[in-house]
Amino acid sequence: MTPYPLHTTRRVESCNNVWDFAFLGAIDPAGVDVARVRYDDRLPVPLAFDATTKYAGQRGTAVYRRWLDIPAGHLAKLRFGGAGMWCAVFVDGCRLAEHGNGYTEFHVEVPPAASNRRELVVVTDNQFCADRNPVQMEYYDWYHYGGLYRPVWLHVLPPAYLAAAQVTVRDLAAGRIQVRVTLGGVALRAVKLTAAVDGTIMQDATVSVTDGAFTLDLAVPDPHAWSPADPHLHTLRLATADDDLIVRFGLRTLQVDGARLLLNGAPLKLKGFCRHEAHPQFGPALPPALMIQDLQQLKDMGCNFIRGAHYPQDQRFLDLCDELGLLVWEEATAWGNKEEHFRDERFCAAQLRGVAEMIAASFNHPCVILWGFLNEGDTRTASGLELYRRMTDLCHRLDPSRPVTFADMHVASICLPLADVIGFNLYPAWYGSEKIEQIPQVLRDRVAVARHATGDVRPFIVSEIGAAAMYGCRDSHGTRWSEQYQARLLETVCSEVLTNPDILGVSFWQFCDIRTSEAVSCVLGRPRAFNNKGVMDEYRRPKQAYFSVRDAFT
Repeated sequence: MTPYPLHTTRRVESCNNVWDFAFLGAIDPAGVDVARVRYDDRLPVPLAFDATTKYAGQRGTAVYRRWLDIPAGHLAKLRFGGAGMWCAVFVDGCRLAEHGNGYTEFHVEVPPAASNRRELVVVTDNQFCADRNPVQMEYYDWYHYGGLYRPVWLHVLPPAYLAAAQVTVRDLAAGRIQVRVTLGGVALRAVKLTAAVDGTIMQDATVSVTDGAFTLDLAVPDPHAWSPADPHLHTLRLATADDDLIVRFGLRTLQVDGARLLLNGAPLKLKGFCRHEAHPQFGPALPPALMIQDLQQLKDMGCNFIRGAHYPQDQRFLDLCDELGLLVWEEATAWGNKEEHFRDERFCAAQLRGVAEMIAASFNHPCVILWGFLNEGDTRTASGLELYRRMTDLCHRLDPSRPVTFADMHVASICLPLADVIGFNLYPAWYGSEKIEQIPQVLRDRVAVARHATGDVRPFIVSEIGAAAMYGCRDSHGTRWSEQYQARLLETVCSEVLTNPDILGVSFWQFCDIRTSEAVSCVLGRPRAFNNKGVMDEYRRPKQAYFSVRDAFT
């Protein structure tokens, strides 16, 4: 935030490289003595990465360490993009925080010290433990990695600093926005602030602070609406005497109108895929070049929509979606949870915390058009209804500007009336006995189920549908697991979705093949321990369905 010593941006130091590292194995992370970690006889001295050790597939505790340069007497903040599946953060041997969701961003304040040189130690653990991380479970249908797989950033701060700013569009045509600003550090009753939009100063005055926050009503000097066809972005810079905060935002509005979802007053037809952040070489730590490649391939297929499955996406990926005009469903971490989870207050509290962290991190991305949670949870139970209601209410309270949804799979769901946009996961002609030709009627029946459950007409999206295919498997009969079968099924879905005004869109399952849990592999049948429903394999090699979808969408 404070441009110290030479930087002019908020980023002072990137901490996602040049770490000392050691893997301790399947031990209790609470037993790691951070004060003595570099002297432990199980670790190299000093802490160092051992390139000869095979880490793939291992679960246990690992320690990261690096030295930070923070000016003496200065407050600082560490911003973690993602640390799986649990981590504890220590600075100079003092435990400052712990976090139990590998996919949500969190911040840790670092108190001032007399020394410039500070030791940062992060203890991570990817063992499944409901006490440490109640939201990630072994049976979930994707592979759970560990470690620091998203960037860590260091911000040097003044005693009172600009912590966050959330931009909400109030009048699209006039470019009127409202900005809610929160402060951190020392409590202030007033602050002198300069606010500039796209370089033009729009306000320069002292503002009153109430409970650590205040709001501004500003006008964009040359307003330009954001849309997939024209993803124009504006920049807001807030500055005090010794701090600044810069955020990007887009001018766009969302409105539910019967079966339609309107973006800037125009109806949308969502055409896209569910996408996991996964790759055989990088696990979930995708480099930006690969993110760009994924988006280029989605654009090549004619897509305008991505469902982030089944956890919040990397902020860098959302930045790219803002720039390229891809619409996103952001989703909190969950998969197939049942009544036993909904009755566990640890799980419920962690889910609510995860939703709050997701919204705080992604609020200013114009690409995000839906907040979602609890994928394929059991929506037929009273305990499920209670948690779904709590999470829906939280989303609406934290962000009234976006619709709320969740991917349901139960015809007897009692939670559907809570959703602003109805999402249904269904797999006709794959898990069921239907024939591909029956899929259009199955989709129409689900729309009817949703309307009966809600008692009105709401946007309906096919949040998951698809079939698996093994890359290179071509069969003269076009049977299941062949590329031909997958392509024919997706062609049929495209034809119905694109021509049916009662269906808002589709997010096919899925963009590319991904490694999944060995437990799921045994129970559900996942050849290669991969979910093979991608229209590309895990290395992004297109299957026949890729071209079928491209022909339909374009």
